[in-house]
Amino acid sequence: RDNRRRRRPRAHGPHAPDVNLHWRAKNLERAGDRLGALRLLTTALELYPTNAHIGVSAARLVAENVDGRGVSTALDDALAIAERCAEHDPNNAVVANLRATLEARRGGKGAAARARALFARSVELDPAHAAAYHAWAVFERSKGRIAKSRRLFRECRVADPTRAATSQAWALLEVDARNFAEARRLFQDAVAMDASHAPSWQAWADMERRLGNVGKAERLFRRGEEATRDAARGITGAASGTRVRRAREADAAAKRDLGGARRAKGPELDASASATLASSGEVFTHRDGSGDVRTSRRSRLGGGGGSRAKLRARSSLLCSWASFEVARGSPTSGRRGDGYMPLARTLFREAVDTCPENAQAWTQWWKAEAIASRGGSGVGLGGLGFRLNPPNAGAERQLAVANEGLARCPGNERLRHARALSLKSLGDTDGARRELEALARDFPANAHAAHSLGLLLQELGEFDAAVKAFESGKDASLPCLTAAAAAASHSGDVARARGLFMEGSAVASSGGRRGRSAGFSGFGSNDGGSSTLSLDSFDSHAFGGVFDGSFVDAAAVDGAGAAYASPGSSSSSRGGGVSSSSSAQLSSSAASYGERMRTATRRDCAAHLRLWALLEKRDGAETVARTLFQRAADVDPTDGATWLQWGQFERRVSGAAAARARFDAGLAKCDPSDPRAAYLYQAWATMEAAEGDDAAATDLFANGTAAHPRAATLWLERGLFEASRGDAAS
Repeated sequence: RDNRRRRRPRAHGPHAPDVNLHWRAKNLERAGDRLGALRLLTTALELYPTNAHIGVSAARLVAENVDGRGVSTALDDALAIAERCAEHDPNNAVVANLRATLEARRGGKGAAARARALFARSVELDPAHAAAYHAWAVFERSKGRIAKSRRLFRECRVADPTRAATSQAWALLEVDARNFAEARRLFQDAVAMDASHAPSWQAWADMERRLGNVGKAERLFRRGEEATRDAARGITGAASGTRVRRAREADAAAKRDLGGARRAKGPELDASASATLASSGEVFTHRDGSGDVRTSRRSRLGGGGGSRAKLRARSSLLCSWASFEVARGSPTSGRRGDGYMPLARTLFREAVDTCPENAQAWTQWWKAEAIASRGGSGVGLGGLGFRLNPPNAGAERQLAVANEGLARCPGNERLRHARALSLKSLGDTDGARRELEALARDFPANAHAAHSLGLLLQELGEFDAAVKAFESGKDASLPCLTAAAAAASHSGDVARARGLFMEGSAVASSGGRRGRSAGFSGFGSNDGGSSTLSLDSFDSHAFGGVFDGSFVDAAAVDGAGAAYASPGSSSSSRGGGVSSSSSAQLSSSAASYGERMRTATRRDCAAHLRLWALLEKRDGAETVARTLFQRAADVDPTDGATWLQWGQFERRVSGAAAARARFDAGLAKCDPSDPRAAYLYQAWATMEAAEGDDAAATDLFANGTAAHPRAATLWLERGLFEASRGDAAS
């Protein structure tokens, strides 16, 4: 007789089957296999539907659209999972917080009230649940309720005084309220609590940059990189930060050796390959898009723990620092034009090696190469062709970055868009057209792809096809609607163009998005409203204007506009009833208005009104044109193009005095860093010269070249003016 007793599996504890499945899924997620984790969690949820821990983890991954089912569908499915968890465990504060966050993200009628009720339920069930207070505070901040958000952050600090994420998110709230001294104190608290919290360093540095404290911003980026280096070293399984240190040493050596006596070695991205350093990866790109990617040691994560978020946060910090260097454009070596790029490329390489699936880092790097290929400024010496690089070197670099990014983030629509634009820059219009048409088919709601395709077709002279492409994205994007109207006008169809301009009149006159992002999207793995959410809200459109502000190069690739944002109004169209055609059209019109309103910037609105004014000017409706110019200036007083074209219009219609008033107002109100301000000086000075007031013209040329020393056309006009007066020798 066998007297040995068989060991029965424990119903609970670390060896329980449901706990083991959950543990295995979380390990997969930490290792970067989020799709594998979701599949395992789905199986576990079918086997153990009453396990709230499995349900919460599954709902979070589903909501992040890991399997590509679509943002709107993913949020609906995630909320359904969370609601089933609430049925099995109605007194679980974490489940209530998750449901509130998902309601806030999904939006739609009554979502805000439901989210607030669920947030209140969560903190009622567990008054010490700091994540619920945090998520609720971030939600109220997104709705502009500053005082309530501040009170909730205080409650969160009481519940958990050690959360760096809370201090960082609260600091961003104070930035919104322009309480910069208080924001600095909170940022200091955050980094004192956790020096390795990369979002705190990034948000603090970005605040200082936007306030003009460039030196302080650079110091904060460097301190943040150093503070997060050790945290990343143990996760990646290799020495992290070596490349950044080398680049900084090269930077310092270059500053000491501006004459070129000693050549400091900094990392470069070759025309057909990305940077090659001790532990980096290589990508050899061919013109047909094929590439040989050699994976770097640092991109294979060997660490465990819940530190994947730390890697992504460090990657975001390095990407932000690199973008800062590109935006600043201050040379770090003796080379002219793109001397800032060696350090920026090093930082971008470190960012993408730290977190290869960070598509935003790849797209920012692509944008940086686009800026470098243009010489950094639309009115700089690069515009005259004074470049040391081969003519296609910049476009080759862009294509290399886009291809390597797609190898690490397969199918990413932003990177596919970037690749199409790179092919266009290289002159491969057929390849660019195929890429854009495929992108438009795969992502029919992508207004940016429609806009880029329309521009390409317009350049090819296919105006009818261009207007159709623009119109396919006009419901979600004001710039698409503007471009459709402009293309119709260019083809001579004035009635159609006017109708399209009128369709966007209400959105454009309302001014669009002003200064803050109103969205509420995303949550972290550890709290209901993560610090990354707050940071993204703070910086959602900062880089859209840092480089050049153009729709194609900035919004399209950044995702600042409609194509890559969560569809906040889509849930309103999923009702079960059948409505009449008139009510459906009204609902569609309202949804389109809301989407355009949510994604349009002030500059987009001003451009719409300004181009409409030009149409009316050409059609002889001078009073209407003047009114539209005034509305454009009211919507965005900092847009130099509006004042320039308005002044030129008044000079032709009303004379020099009226034009002088417009030019003067434009220089007083537009952003001094806007390259269009140089054209304002140029137009005003040449007008005064034509009117015979040489003294005024001389002063304007002198002031303009002092304010914009890289404005090549302004210098050219000044030289011609002085030569005509016999002052060339002076």
